[in-house]
Amino acid sequence: MKKFTIIIITFIIAITLTGCGGYEELNNLSIVTAVAFDKTDDEYELSFLIANSPKAQTSAKEGEAKTTVYTGKGKTIAEASKDIEQIVPKQIYLGHINVVVISEDIAEDGFLKIADWLLRNPQTRKKFYLLQAKDVSAKNILKIVSPLESFPSQSIATLIESNSETKSIAASVTYSNFIAQILEKGYDPVLPSITIKGDVEEGSNEKNLETTEPESYLVLGPLAIYKGDKLEGFSNEKESWAINVLKNEAKEVNYNVKYQNQDISIETSSLKSDIKIIDENNIEITISGVGDIYNINNQIDIQNYKEINKIEKTWSKSLKKDLSKVVKKVQSKYKADIFGFGNLIYKNDPKTWEKLEKEWNSKYFPNLNVKIKTNLKISATGSLVKTIKEDKS
Repeated sequence: MKKFTIIIITFIIAITLTGCGGYEELNNLSIVTAVAFDKTDDEYELSFLIANSPKAQTSAKEGEAKTTVYTGKGKTIAEASKDIEQIVPKQIYLGHINVVVISEDIAEDGFLKIADWLLRNPQTRKKFYLLQAKDVSAKNILKIVSPLESFPSQSIATLIESNSETKSIAASVTYSNFIAQILEKGYDPVLPSITIKGDVEEGSNEKNLETTEPESYLVLGPLAIYKGDKLEGFSNEKESWAINVLKNEAKEVNYNVKYQNQDISIETSSLKSDIKIIDENNIEITISGVGDIYNINNQIDIQNYKEINKIEKTWSKSLKKDLSKVVKKVQSKYKADIFGFGNLIYKNDPKTWEKLEKEWNSKYFPNLNVKIKTNLKISATGSLVKTIKEDKS
């Protein structure tokens, strides 16, 4: 992902083209590319990932990090920000924030308590990615350097975008989208989580840039489930995939089916979820799509229509079971309407929503009868495995 680098370079060129005065102006700015929010005891801990100045980057050795993490503390976010300003000798510029990471403590206490600081700052664009730190501090996420990207924030953004396109576990969420979902009636938000594999100290060391096998690296994890602006818990990887399918946010889906004691992989990029409100107590979800069989562990004649039909039925039954299980868990354990059922009732029948709204999460949502239907087809593709075996015989 080169978009972020291009933005930074364009910003530098725009200023340097104005002459020496412009270069000095840039040299007097500390450009923040990522922000982390943590809590320690009764204080907020705010961290800025700042791109080193052009002069510092020019003199830097090959393999050295091009950014520095600065941290401040305070009773409020504004106070913590002032604390950083006393450490950083240059004017802090927030116009190029690409990623914001929040800790579990911050999320459990309520995201809106920190959202105001981001919202009111005139420099910040509101399209940056938002991530939930899991099992580590948000600050440490900013410290991990990667040999693949110049800036840690760029590395995180690339990770989000590539996973959103291919894995269907971590759909990207921007700050503005997240706030909109919090404020939306009958809708609870989710966030992709991020964690560190390996040792934090090793991952923040410049040697992590030089090795072919990094000691530490960032990994996108399961979805963080919110009720309103507060973190309720985390799904697992399989549940995250199912949630994104139900929310129509799974762009590319690989699904494994057990068929005749064999594992069959079905790939589809066209799964669609259609949610229909039957009444205030009943929801119907139809999952439709076309899949391709791309991995068969044994010889199965998928040129045979009857065989295809049996696989389709097995796929449908298995998928319905997985999706239903996730819906019931979210209803009973989290009582958070991350699917937006309440929002659909609100939009379709505002008067009925008025009666349900106050007890939606506590009473009505957990007791909804959610029926899942499927309309799944497998495209008529020949069996490569079968062809190879026939060629050998």
